[in-house]
Amino acid sequence: MARATTEKPKPSARAKVLKAAMEVMAEVGPDRVRVQDIAARAGMSAGHVMYYFGKRDRILVDTLLLSEADLATTRDRRIAAAADPLDALDRLVRLYLPTGADDVRWKLWAQLVARPPQDVETLTAYSAVIDSWAESLAAIITDGVGAGVLTCADPSAYANRACRLMDGYSLEVLLGAPGRTRTWAVAEVSAALAADLGA
Repeated sequence: MARATTEKPKPSARAKVLKAAMEVMAEVGPDRVRVQDIAARAGMSAGHVMYYFGKRDRILVDTLLLSEADLATTRDRRIAAAADPLDALDRLVRLYLPTGADDVRWKLWAQLVARPPQDVETLTAYSAVIDSWAESLAAIITDGVGAGVLTCADPSAYANRACRLMDGYSLEVLLGAPGRTRTWAVAEVSAALAADLGA
């Protein structure tokens, strides 16, 4: 039986496992992924993977955090390259919402909701991810207000509410009900933000 440890995996080993985990999850879904499948894709033994990560759920947690870190980098780069606040707002909405019912990142979030972690460190890391999106949106709204193309009395408070709105639409896309597509969600969220912010 593999023994759990608090030792952090070497960066190369950790990156290899998490990359393999994301690839396998994209194929079979986070709920069906097995440690053996991840280990095989990474070219490691299941025991070696478990030695570093301790349990399967830890791999899922770290994969989600890695995915969010990569997406945050993409988000910040694309927003910085936006032509104006309205363009930046559109870019953030499109990055926030799932690509479709099979979006691995959102499926991982669904796993989190179904089986929430109990340790404070992980919950704090998740909160930081959620807060970073609201902060980014608030900064865009503030820029838009300054440029005279948006109206909002409290960008931070509104950004927090808007992210929860997008969460709701994202879950509907993830469920895959007829008509609840990414295109539908983008249109609905964009219309709501435009109406609220006077875009």
